[in-house]
Amino acid sequence: MTQNRNMKVLITGTSGYLGQHFLHCLMQRSEQIAVYATYRSLEGFDTSVLSHPLLDPRHNKKSDDVLLHKLDLIDENDVDNFFKDHGPFDICFHLAAISSPQLCQQNAEKAYAANAPRHFFRHLRDTVVIALSTDQVYCGTKAPYTEESPTGPVNIYAQSKCKMENLILCDESRSKPAVCLRSSIILGPDGPFGKSHGTFLHFCKSRVGMETTFYTDECRSVINVYDVCHTLMHFLNTIQRKGEINGGIYNMGGPERISRMAMASAVAKHCGFSDSCFIPAEKSKQFSIQNGVPSPLDISMSSQKLEELVERKFKILSETVEDTFPER
Repeated sequence: MTQNRNMKVLITGTSGYLGQHFLHCLMQRSEQIAVYATYRSLEGFDTSVLSHPLLDPRHNKKSDDVLLHKLDLIDENDVDNFFKDHGPFDICFHLAAISSPQLCQQNAEKAYAANAPRHFFRHLRDTVVIALSTDQVYCGTKAPYTEESPTGPVNIYAQSKCKMENLILCDESRSKPAVCLRSSIILGPDGPFGKSHGTFLHFCKSRVGMETTFYTDECRSVINVYDVCHTLMHFLNTIQRKGEINGGIYNMGGPERISRMAMASAVAKHCGFSDSCFIPAEKSKQFSIQNGVPSPLDISMSSQKLEELVERKFKILSETVEDTFPER
């Protein structure tokens, strides 16, 4: 990184759930960094993401160091113009994706183009890249998974994420390291810059008092959004302090194997409601494919390697529920 200037940080997917939380973390820093926060669309999001006091120069002297920019990662001309006007960058946090397995299954071509944007990554060969991948790259039959476990993606979404990992990690033209974080379901409170889509915990709370089926054999190592932001900040801090990081793949999940039913029951218990309307069921005995989308059952995993790297014990589910619903 060039000395005597602000570090240039690029974020994709800023209007998404994790993107909002991570941008909020960056705005709390005392060190001067120039943040280029991109989004493709604000559809479905409160437009206060563009006028929040943290980003408004009338209220926040640091807002001059944040540029919010619409960017279509699939449009090569749009990408070229963006890098021509604003690049190069010291580090990129690539959080953007079509993350709905159903949407990916319906349009595989678009899913691959958006989730593995080859042309975009070419512009980042001289930039440290921290990319969000998924635990769904694992097949779901041999949990718990480690980083050494073979991948076996069973749907288009997971396949597109595998392609993304390969594009970044196997590019011999890269001069800077890249990290792929295989994230489990990210949970926590609403986004700080206006409402993004609620997490699965919010859905569980919305079903209190209604008969709802939750699976007991669909298991994940759910992770708290604050743990994810701490992890991303670790890589940023390391680059600032040491000028380099080690690239590679890390599992990023919480310490527990948690079923969908367990998540729903934890929300009901914390909020003081009965979970008697929640119906436990085994997904494996009901559906092999739901909504036309193959889905892995148990993709719980070990994230010990990442916890040791970032020197943090990731939160358990009960702590995440408390963070999500501090006022019961």
